Amino acid sequence: MEPNTTDGRYGQRRLLRNDVFELMLERILTGEYQPGERLRDADLTAWLGVSRTPVREAVSRLAAVGLIDTSPNRYTEVAPLDDDEIADALEVLRLLWPQALRVVSGGPTLETEVELTLLAARIERGDLEAGPGFHHAMAAVSSALPNRVLAEALRAADLRLVRYLLIVPEAQGVLQPARVVSLLRALCLDAAGAEGLLLGILDDVEGVLAARRSAAR
Repeated sequence: MEPNTTDGRYGQRRLLRNDVFELMLERILTGEYQPGERLRDADLTAWLGVSRTPVREAVSRLAAVGLIDTSPNRYTEVAPLDDDEIADALEVLRLLWPQALRVVSGGPTLETEVELTLLAARIERGDLEAGPGFHHAMAAVSSALPNRVLAEALRAADLRLVRYLLIVPEAQGVLQPARVVSLLRALCLDAAGAEGLLLGILDDVEGVLAARRSAAR
C-alpha cells in the first residue's frame, strides 16, 4: 500500500516527520511489518517518497518505544513479539494507568473529551474497529498528561500492548467493540470505572499469556 500524498488525510504536500512515524507505526501495530522483519532505508524512502532523515528519525522513535531493534551499520528490524516482555509491560501498565487516569479522567480537557467521544461514536457506527480505537484513545490519554516523563513511559508500554492485542490471534478477542466504547465513555466521566475496565483488559491479556505458556510446555 502506497502512502497517499496527493489527497486524503495527508493533503497535497510532502509527508512530514510525524507522518512518516505514524505510517510506519501503523504497519508495525497491524502486523503488515511482521515481527523480525528487516527494514531497509532504501525500501522505506522509496515507499514514503522522502529522504533518509525523516525515516531514520522515525526508526529512532520506534526503537525508543521498543517496536524496532537496531544495530548500527548492521540491521534494522521489527522487534519480536515476546510474551515475557508483554508480561513486563502489563506490570508497568498496572502501575501507570491508575496514575494517568487520576489526572485525565478527573477532568479531561475539552479537546480530549471530544476526541474520545468521537472515537466511541465511530466504533459504534462501525467506521472504526475496536483495536485501532483503543490505540487512539490511549494515545489521547498519554498526550493529555502534563507529566511528559509519565506520558512517554505510558506510551511505550501502551504500544507494546496494542501490537500484541492486534496481531496475536489468541488476544484479538479481548477488545470487543462494546467494551472499548464503554471504556471511552468512562474515560470522560468516571475515573474509577475506566480504571476497572482497563485493569480488566490487563487481566484478560494475562490469561492469554498463561494459556500460551501452558500450550508451549
